[in-house]
Amino acid sequence: MNNFVLSVIVPIASFAVIAAYAVGLGFVFYQVHHNTELGAIGVIGIGLALLILTPAIAFLLERASNK
Repeated sequence: MNNFVLSVIVPIASFAVIAAYAVGLGFVFYQVHHNTELGAIGVIGIGLALLILTPAIAFLLERASNK
């Protein structure tokens, strides 16, 4: 592919992936908050898990890939 096509496709694809992730996460937060007994505490727990586990998993993957 030429550089122009890649310069158009990559940003559009990244926007679509991030938008799908955000919509999916918002749906999960909404469902947990409104349709479970966990309510706001469940949403906070999911948010904390994402906040802590995302860098931890990235660190473990980075360490494993350096071997």
